[in-house]
Amino acid sequence: MSGRTVTTVTTVPKRSRHDHRRPPGPARTRTAPSSVPPHVFFATRLLDVLTGRRPITCLAGHVPAAMYDRLWELLSARGDWREMVRGHIPHVKRCLYSLTHDDALEVTAVVTLAPDRIRAIAFRLERGTDGWRCTAAEAH
Repeated sequence: MSGRTVTTVTTVPKRSRHDHRRPPGPARTRTAPSSVPPHVFFATRLLDVLTGRRPITCLAGHVPAAMYDRLWELLSARGDWREMVRGHIPHVKRCLYSLTHDDALEVTAVVTLAPDRIRAIAFRLERGTDGWRCTAAEAH
């Protein structure tokens, strides 16, 4: 050989990523993670606001202007809730709804502020062109 380098290239067949231990069948498809239902989402957000874990502004896009004022009233009326949750993580224990008509839900939620402190919140959600909006709320 007159100074030339000969390179031999061998190709290795690519391994299949298919697990052959499974029986053949239809391909598995991934499903998108399920989203939280609107009544549970709003119950959790409202609880977080009333206990001081989130600012009231986190609900700004989910309530009309008049309801925003009502939330401020609820926040001041339930100031004791912020004291009750000290050292505990409040959570929605049960959330039930009644479909009053196609575009409205009336919701009742049982919330746990501390192991020995259980309270209730109720609200109405109405579906608009831009999603669900809270139009009434109470907390006891």
